[in-house]
Amino acid sequence: MDNFNFKCYDIDEKEIPIPPGLPQSIIARLVEICNVKFDVREDEIYNVKYPVLIGKEEDLKEAKKYLELITEAKLALRDIARLARKFKVKAKIYTDDEDLKYILDVLSNDIANRDYIEVVDEMPEGEKEVIEIGDKKIYVGI
Repeated sequence: MDNFNFKCYDIDEKEIPIPPGLPQSIIARLVEICNVKFDVREDEIYNVKYPVLIGKEEDLKEAKKYLELITEAKLALRDIARLARKFKVKAKIYTDDEDLKYILDVLSNDIANRDYIEVVDEMPEGEKEVIEIGDKKIYVGI
């Protein structure tokens, strides 16, 4: 009975496996934004551990939606910040989607070169690059 691991959750909570190797910062943002919990389960038959998100069904649906959006947005911000640092400019990032704007604001704190990017409230002047994340657009100007 010493090896018995008991965890208590609400009866209406479900769990979904998430891809292994997902950065902890993305998992932390999912937990924060979507009101879900994170845990690592162990399959004793196959002797493997796998990560899961735990929560109510509607929260898990939202987490699945945000998983791709957060991952893609973080990769885009990282690349924009790296290029802005290389060219010694400050990139102004704009989107008209409120959910994506919130995610970009939050994720900009996780980026290494965050001094070179700024999420703005108005469309940047001049030439802009358009980056598509799912069905949403990000406009990047300087």
